[in-house]
Amino acid sequence: ARCRKTKAAVKLHDRGITTLSAVAEEAGVSLPTVNKYFPTREDLFTACTGHVISNVEFPQPEILLTIPDRAQRIEQAVTGVFRLHEETFGVTWTGYKLEDESPVLARVTAEQEELINRIVDTLQIGEGDPLRPFAQALLNPLTYRALRLRNGMDFETAVTVTTQALIKLLDK
Repeated sequence: ARCRKTKAAVKLHDRGITTLSAVAEEAGVSLPTVNKYFPTREDLFTACTGHVISNVEFPQPEILLTIPDRAQRIEQAVTGVFRLHEETFGVTWTGYKLEDESPVLARVTAEQEELINRIVDTLQIGEGDPLRPFAQALLNPLTYRALRLRNGMDFETAVTVTTQALIKLLDK
């Protein structure tokens, strides 16, 4: 029963809708029923982020480090990160919009940014190198959103141009 409500909430969060009343309507139950399972919006966010995290594939920095060719490693890093962004497109955006008012979403957003930092570590860009924050920004979900939504790039093109840009920058 809780799972159905969580899935309904994730579906709505993907569209930026976070009210408990909307979740009740989407799940086909009453608001008191939703409140029984999720007394607060934070409880709902905890359930939803747990559901999303358990249903997406995260890029593995440890595996990326086993790729000896730097260009191939960069391509695999970009592909993995952008695949994650594609799978979590709407809910990530909702998380960024609400992170200032939600400790749960602030934590998840910080964890996602930490994963990107660990991915950038695999590209062997040293701390203090001005290319490091640039690479982090290129792999950020908000940059991906701008490429896909604002600029109309398809997934493959976004991966290709970002990979090419990183390779050119890092091989100088």
